[in-house]
Amino acid sequence: MAGASLDQFILVANPGSASRKYGLYSGDLTLLAELHFEIVDGKVSCSLHRPGEKNQSIAVDFDSLEDSATHLSHILENNEILPEGSAIASIGLRIVAPSAYFMQDHVMTDEVVGKLRELQHLAPLHITSTLQELASLQASFPDAKVVGVSDSAFHRTKPNYAWNYGIKLEDADRLDVKRFGYHGISVASSIDTLWDSGKLPPKVIVCHLGSGSSVTGVFHGRSIDTSMGFTPNEGVIMATRSGAITPDAAYALQQGLKLDEQGLEQYLNTESGLLGIGGSNDIRELIRREADGDHIAHLALTTLIHSIHKSIGAMLVAMNGADLIVFTGTVGERSAVLRKRIVAHLGFADFILDGDKNDACIEPEAITTISQSARSRPIMVIPTNESLEIAKHTKKL
Repeated sequence: MAGASLDQFILVANPGSASRKYGLYSGDLTLLAELHFEIVDGKVSCSLHRPGEKNQSIAVDFDSLEDSATHLSHILENNEILPEGSAIASIGLRIVAPSAYFMQDHVMTDEVVGKLRELQHLAPLHITSTLQELASLQASFPDAKVVGVSDSAFHRTKPNYAWNYGIKLEDADRLDVKRFGYHGISVASSIDTLWDSGKLPPKVIVCHLGSGSSVTGVFHGRSIDTSMGFTPNEGVIMATRSGAITPDAAYALQQGLKLDEQGLEQYLNTESGLLGIGGSNDIRELIRREADGDHIAHLALTTLIHSIHKSIGAMLVAMNGADLIVFTGTVGERSAVLRKRIVAHLGFADFILDGDKNDACIEPEAITTISQSARSRPIMVIPTNESLEIAKHTKKL
């Protein structure tokens, strides 16, 4: 860390629906360290990654992911990641919120926080954790400027017909009900990686698969459409989210289960998806159960894959084909089984997997090609680097 002045450090905070990720950067955007908090066997687990070194497990003594930011300063100093007495000048915080207002980045003023609170009921899973994270970060690093980095901004390039639902335009405009799209930071990371390596073709389908999942069509480096819409609950089935569901079906659930609006929101966001169908939101557990003959686990996985197929098909049509398919996100990068089953139905579009390359690709650190070189259009696994994307936006603003 020698040579980095004390007022240049940028901290990146990425509160996901099932994890907390942090990155510490110098002023020239050199990564110094990353911390990843997640729940493992019911307890908070923390891993530390320093460039060029093996991941290190960090012991933590708190039980909730929401407490990660509160303990962050102590962990940074204790592990000599941030020298004692050093100051973090700015913090980049990922923002997921359904609004034209949040289609761009903002310095987190009281006005911006107020806008988030107004939208909290529409995307409670993400906005609630974001507000909690913001409060903890501001308490731990009171002198740092916090920048809210939009997870939707990448999708601003979508054509006008990809923004609208089949409702009155005046109502959509007045009430701000549009297909905003999300996972833009992750998709932008994959596209930047392809561009930097000279491997970006005209038509790319990016499958971001994790606790939240989406499929995006990218035409000449710009988003043309994406499976998520007004909120991150639209599109493919996810770990605990239902994915696309018609208002009629949602209303029938609300009436039949005697739920109020908040109860329905919680049901569709935290009790549905793989958890609702298969009883678990862990892909690995469902795959193990399926191998043991559990037909419910099989149903959950095949329903998930079917929903991903439909979204890939939509992007193939939207772009009149595809030159490259990218898998990214925690599940997209780690699950060879899921990738194999998704690609199995894509031979008609000239995408054919190389089984050995796919099986060997578990947690790649760089672009990894998993397609058959002689017969297939390229299929790649690209580690998402949302942290660096957020740091770039934070520095720019």
